[in-house]
Amino acid sequence: MRHVDDVPAVRPGVARLCAAGDGGDANPGEVTQGQASKVPDDYRRRQTLKNAERFITPELKAFEDKALSAQERALAREKWLYEHLLNELQPHVPQLTRFGRAIAALDALAALAERSLTLNWCAPEFVAHPCIEIRAGRHPVVEARLAETSGAPFIANDTLLGPKARMQVITGPNMGGKSTYMRQVALIVLLASIGSYVPAQACRLGPIDAIHTRIGAADDLANAQSTFMLEMTEAAQIIHGATEQSLVLMDEIGRGTSTFDGLALASAIATQLHDRNKAFTLFATHYFELTEFPRRHERAQNWHVSAAESGEDIVFLHAIEPGPASRSYGVQVARLAGMPPSLVRQARATLEALEAQSRSGESQVDLFAAAPAAPAVTCSEVEEALAAIDPDTLTPREALDALYRLKKLQSTPKP
Repeated sequence: MRHVDDVPAVRPGVARLCAAGDGGDANPGEVTQGQASKVPDDYRRRQTLKNAERFITPELKAFEDKALSAQERALAREKWLYEHLLNELQPHVPQLTRFGRAIAALDALAALAERSLTLNWCAPEFVAHPCIEIRAGRHPVVEARLAETSGAPFIANDTLLGPKARMQVITGPNMGGKSTYMRQVALIVLLASIGSYVPAQACRLGPIDAIHTRIGAADDLANAQSTFMLEMTEAAQIIHGATEQSLVLMDEIGRGTSTFDGLALASAIATQLHDRNKAFTLFATHYFELTEFPRRHERAQNWHVSAAESGEDIVFLHAIEPGPASRSYGVQVARLAGMPPSLVRQARATLEALEAQSRSGESQVDLFAAAPAAPAVTCSEVEEALAAIDPDTLTPREALDALYRLKKLQSTPKP
């Protein structure tokens, strides 16, 4: 290649254009106006500036075109390869489909087998007569979560449903475990139906054609369905679809309307499921009036989740036991959730007034009466002395002396 006097050497394929506004030294592709006539013949003018001309070589132009079209050509190549692969695989699609299904089934069976062995699941037994008999059933997800967080054992429960016991009316406190119990029964039936071992000590199942559930609270406002409307819609679908071989889970039906409306609907739905559908039904409710249901319906039974009270505290035992619950413990649950003490006291006082009204037929209770004052707290001498101690600042000797003082105060006879 020829060179121009006073112009930096420019080699084909190497020279580049200087972008508008670039600073710094003169660019190899840029020539001043006074030297423009001396550029090689194969240079092509690309841009004219005030005092200079910018040129490009054919080799550089070809490289530029190639670089700018690289992505487009790469995508075109990728598309061609993909279409070519599809054409090559087309004759083998039936075999590949069967292979994919076999791999998926093997993966699912291997996972179920591993879980069954690791978590001590049992093989279900299938019989011809209608029944759902589960011994020491467990909820696999809740059980695993408890093991991860607190290490506490899962409380297993039995389920006995058959020709003479097709419905369980389940009562008890919030957070007591009603929903967990109901869902674990459904999960065990589902796992057994797909050929898996189940989380229980023993399981015997009769024919089951479907599992119908009405659990939780949700809405579909986009389709003009409120929470209660959606609840009733799902309940109607269950009523129309459940058979004698179905398992039905009804959790707190009738909550989204007035007390009397909800109770009336809940009792009617329970009657329909018991008398007409005759499905295996787990019916959880806070309407204690429904605990009278088994007295008039021979295939229904009362069950409850147990709890123990200690003063104002409550301990959930999570065990399913025969018979109705005595109360719902809603105020205690609110206290555990962190409600202010004054609010809890007002709720407790109102609850006691409502219960007294229900028993005696008194006049309307004032729901908005002021909360009762908190009981006065009196501190004994021992408690006062204990409150004055700062254990972080005591020496071993001072701590021992403080202990002796507390012991002396505790043993001093009161006047």
